[in-house]
Amino acid sequence: MALGYTLFLRHGRSLALTAEGEQLFRQAHLLLRQAQAFESFARTLPGTAWQELRVAYDPFVPRGFLCALADNLGAASAADELLERVASRGRTGAGRRPCRLALCQANNRTLGSEMEWRALGTVELGFYAAERLFAGYARPLTLLNLALVPQLVMHRRSDDQIARRLQISGHTQYMNEITLLRHAMQQGQGWGFLADHLQAQRWDGVSKIDTEVGSQGLNVTMVMLWQPGMNKHQDLKTVIDLAPALWAQST
Repeated sequence: MALGYTLFLRHGRSLALTAEGEQLFRQAHLLLRQAQAFESFARTLPGTAWQELRVAYDPFVPRGFLCALADNLGAASAADELLERVASRGRTGAGRRPCRLALCQANNRTLGSEMEWRALGTVELGFYAAERLFAGYARPLTLLNLALVPQLVMHRRSDDQIARRLQISGHTQYMNEITLLRHAMQQGQGWGFLADHLQAQRWDGVSKIDTEVGSQGLNVTMVMLWQPGMNKHQDLKTVIDLAPALWAQST
């Protein structure tokens, strides 16, 4: 195709895009994503009448939001199943009964053409522990103080991006079941860097602890992920369009 302008410049054995080439490349990338989304939708069209809409969600997703989402899905007669598990990039299509939607933490990774996404909102975080766990320590606690005491973590070590953000201690115990987490925290088995909406300060003997990093700006961004083209299916489109408003109302 004769375009009338240069797309590449040669530097020795390597080629570099010109400004026009960069612009055309970006447009071509967007066009390719749209084509892949259309292909994905077209392939699943014979099975449009889903019997269930499975949603994988991160342990930090507020339960009030999940309840509101389930209520609205039920009111709309949409079949749904909320499955608790850590949702990381690429897991929405895993297994014989694939999840159609993942509610998870933004990992600051380039998704390319693998996934489409939409932001939900942020979850505020804080440091929590049994009051007796750090009874002999000066306040505010240092990161070294925290690193030497076991930490209760709600995300598996295999989720590297999340683990690096949320893990401070070299000794961690993983548990994403709230009842077990609450029991371990009350027993002084460790401290947690947890979502504020869990209201851990209401647990018996547990309080929010003051640390040298403060408490302002400690949050994570939650997003929705789905495979390209899947939002063309009405059931999933309804959830994706409805979720941001439900998040704002319930958090």
